Amino acid sequence: MISQLALSVVEKVSSTSDLARLAIDDNAASGTVIQAHIQTKGRGRNNRVWHSPKGNLYLSVIITPSQPQQDWPGVSLVVSLALAKTLGAYIEPSRISLKWPNDVLVLDQKIAGILLEVYHQAIIIGIGVNLTKTPKVEAQNWPATALSDHSQEPVDSDDFRDQFLSQLKDDLNLWDKEALTPFIKPWTDMAAFLDENIALTLNQDQMIYGRFRGIHANGTMQLETDSDGMLSISAGDVTRARPAKRKAEQAKH
Repeated sequence: MISQLALSVVEKVSSTSDLARLAIDDNAASGTVIQAHIQTKGRGRNNRVWHSPKGNLYLSVIITPSQPQQDWPGVSLVVSLALAKTLGAYIEPSRISLKWPNDVLVLDQKIAGILLEVYHQAIIIGIGVNLTKTPKVEAQNWPATALSDHSQEPVDSDDFRDQFLSQLKDDLNLWDKEALTPFIKPWTDMAAFLDENIALTLNQDQMIYGRFRGIHANGTMQLETDSDGMLSISAGDVTRARPAKRKAEQAKH
């Protein structure tokens, strides 16, 4: 799927995904990577703003998979694992966790996010990593952190980018051959809130509650509920996640 990566770097753009769409219109090859030092209209899931100050990593990667389109959502899990592996060279890996479906956390604070967009039979993988700046976060969003807050060594953004892209290329090529199967266990081993009570917001207004029991081979969340048993959730936001024991202890005070 990706024979080689072709990186282009721009100083300032509305969004790297906007440039990626133009590149696809111009027949860009799978493995095209667009990086911007600043985004003026960076975006996350559900049209949220992704604050993009200079000093962090903002990329869009174009891929044209051979896997069937119904399996494409699993790419976000593959990308989050590649990010976690790269971050593990800078931070104690036990501090890193993966929040389904598309966030990387350090000590329960968001350090990276992923946005998948399908455009003309290609996937645009939008990636934002807080390397040196912790952006301002709206009240409804997850708390944020930056790599520089946790690393003992200075963070060189180009070195981090190159390490990540090398890992990502290998992992995406493996996914394109074997689907999500090789990634289920390593992702689950790093899953945030596994076997804990969580709340999920669906379609921005419907909320459901249950216990997070892992992911299916197609990347969907397995949510065990009291009323409906085990559900497979294809999309949603974890808006509250606390161990049941901790909640019970807090209720006593």
